[in-house]
Amino acid sequence: MTQGFSNVKLRGVLEERSGITWGKEQESQTPLPGAMPVLTVTNVQETLETEPMLYIRGVSERDRQRKAAKQGWTIAVGSNGNRGRIGNCVFIERDTEYLFASFLVAFRPKPDSGIDAEYFYRWMSSYEIQARLSASSEGTTGLGNLSTRYFRNLWISYPTDSREQARVVELLRLVDTAIATAGESIAKAERLQKGLMQQLLTGRLKPDGTPRSPDEFWAEPKLGLVPKGWIVEKGWKIADKITKGQSPKWQGFDYTSSGMLFVTSENVRDGFLDLSEPKYLPVEFNEKIKGSELQTGDILINLVGASIGRSCLFDADHRPANVNQAVCVFRPKPGIVSRYLAYYLRLHSTQNRLLSSQVETARSNLSLGDVRRLKFVLPQDEQEQKEIAERVHHITRFIDAKQQKIAALQRLKKSLMQNLLTGRIRLPVDGAVVKEGRDEQTQ
Repeated sequence: MTQGFSNVKLRGVLEERSGITWGKEQESQTPLPGAMPVLTVTNVQETLETEPMLYIRGVSERDRQRKAAKQGWTIAVGSNGNRGRIGNCVFIERDTEYLFASFLVAFRPKPDSGIDAEYFYRWMSSYEIQARLSASSEGTTGLGNLSTRYFRNLWISYPTDSREQARVVELLRLVDTAIATAGESIAKAERLQKGLMQQLLTGRLKPDGTPRSPDEFWAEPKLGLVPKGWIVEKGWKIADKITKGQSPKWQGFDYTSSGMLFVTSENVRDGFLDLSEPKYLPVEFNEKIKGSELQTGDILINLVGASIGRSCLFDADHRPANVNQAVCVFRPKPGIVSRYLAYYLRLHSTQNRLLSSQVETARSNLSLGDVRRLKFVLPQDEQEQKEIAERVHHITRFIDAKQQKIAALQRLKKSLMQNLLTGRIRLPVDGAVVKEGRDEQTQ
């Protein structure tokens, strides 16, 4: 045992409360007179989300006291109903008027346990404990439930000095604040980008940011006002290639750990290519299905499923690369700027026109013909296309940088939790950092 650290079973130091149950006739979506707001699994996310909220009437005074989300309690998902991760939890920082539902469970260290309430929350929300709770969840018919017996028998480690616990909590709070601040910056930038795309890609604004006057437009019968000097062309007129890939199973290939990058609809996100979990096939697949081999500047469009119409630019440094049958490859002709078209495809109006042609079968899908017939509005001048794309992409680079910062902070948080909550790294109150038995002065 690390010196100055205690290790106890939760069952000896933990208080527990179950949530409230109610009848359907008591339930309301609006705050009627006398109704109480109720937290459900939906509200327990990375932080406490208070929208949407349910309301119930006829709550007894005892339940108002016993089933309320009070300061110092950790509210956890006890039964997911396929809507939440078992054990996922939030900390209640101050007394609230919210009740919490029966799918949730509340925990708090006993007052004489020597364990700070927020330190306990940090321990419970750590990656290791969350993984153990998820793995141990029990249930029938596919619904998971938190095994409170298993949970009570877990051992919790904590500094015996309450001041050290407070320092651990403070440091993790600082990291959370930095993550939240970066997230708010991303949200603002995304709103700005959406508005700028709408103005620039419809020609309401010129690339330099000045507005066009009414006499600088011409009327297209179905698309409305189009800037003079801009053209309206169907996809097949501005593309060198519009095709899709094939299923590796149909060709007798299995996934491998390396080789040819294989892009599926899961990789095609809204505006970016997600290769966090890449798939690979033998290079022989690419040699056999050469027609859908990817090139830098290709635009990828999902044709099938819940992500139908989602698109991104292929700008990954991978050779060779190919796609499956659920992804369209759109390769623009010379003089047509790929990045401009990639942003144009993300416009709400473009998505509406593209998806209005989808076919309802067992699941919604688009055809290559739908993409070929889709009308694109774009400047005839290639340089103007580039300038518009660059103005929007400037914000994209800012968003990417903030997302990378969040990823780095999340890695830092994970490392801190693994080390501070186990005593591998210590934060004594004298300001020194103790690491594996050695003292290192903080910088």
